[in-house]
Amino acid sequence: MSAGIAFASSGGLQPGVSGVPAGHGFPAEMNCTACHASFAVNPDTVGKVELGGVPERYAPGARYKLTLTVSHPDPAVQRWGFQVTAVAAETLAGAGQLVATDAKTTQVVRGTIDGRLYVEHSYNGTGAGTTRRQSWTFEWVAPPSSLGDVAFYGCANAANLDGANSGDRVYCGGPLALVRAPEA
Repeated sequence: MSAGIAFASSGGLQPGVSGVPAGHGFPAEMNCTACHASFAVNPDTVGKVELGGVPERYAPGARYKLTLTVSHPDPAVQRWGFQVTAVAAETLAGAGQLVATDAKTTQVVRGTIDGRLYVEHSYNGTGAGTTRRQSWTFEWVAPPSSLGDVAFYGCANAANLDGANSGDRVYCGGPLALVRAPEA
């Protein structure tokens, strides 16, 4: 999905707005600026999106607890959102499974591009009224056999809680993390 209209809400996003680049016959994904367009993506150096818990190298079928954190020091930022996917770095096809371990704050949606799954915030997971940072925890189950290196792409929204899609800042990492393939 490289063109079109993105549909999102505080209850979650459509699949395919995590910023995966074009390649291997797949179009580039949109990111959250498709709707939250007041600023360009990564508009400043004080907002950050980070993915923690990612192993250096994965073991086939192993489960990993990951934490995505978005932060911004502006006290007007009081609502948060995100979407993350895992793809084979070589082919950009979906890699492994993403698991929502807290159904109150996260959910998993299936995309339409080559097996990609996305984990994202739920309505109750936007941290409405929370300042400085918001974190979400979920799991990644590595592919059952090696797909080569795996890249995690994702975008996060540091929003102002005004109920509109203006004045919000979007931060994307491309990729957020790269996990090396299992040793042969």
